[in-house]
Amino acid sequence: RSPLEQYGRAKHDAQAEFASAHEKTLMLFDGAITFMGVALQGIIRSDYELKGNMISKSIAVINGLKDCLDLSQGELSSNLYDLYEYMVEKLFKANLTADAEAIEEVQSLLKTVRESWAKIPSEVHQVSSSKPRHN
Repeated sequence: RSPLEQYGRAKHDAQAEFASAHEKTLMLFDGAITFMGVALQGIIRSDYELKGNMISKSIAVINGLKDCLDLSQGELSSNLYDLYEYMVEKLFKANLTADAEAIEEVQSLLKTVRESWAKIPSEVHQVSSSKPRHN
């Protein structure tokens, strides 16, 4: 790795280490959105290995977001669960067929969810991240 790549990785690691739960979730959204963008570039360049790797990473992030939902919290978490399931299914099929439109659709949906997440007032996410966890 070049020194610039090493610096970027160290900066990213430091941001993740000191980020709040809310900020880490935003980072996950950003990562998945970026991975889908790279997957689209893979399709354009006929680099199907890159496309497959990036879609797999996107699916892993979305599944991680889905697994963090507390389904006892009502309709919103249930709707997000269904939306994440839809996204994963759409990406899985897009990976098999190199369907750029499907990837763009999921990317757009995830951007919308990310934008909504970013609008949550800091008082709300600070309170919710300080709640004790039940293990």
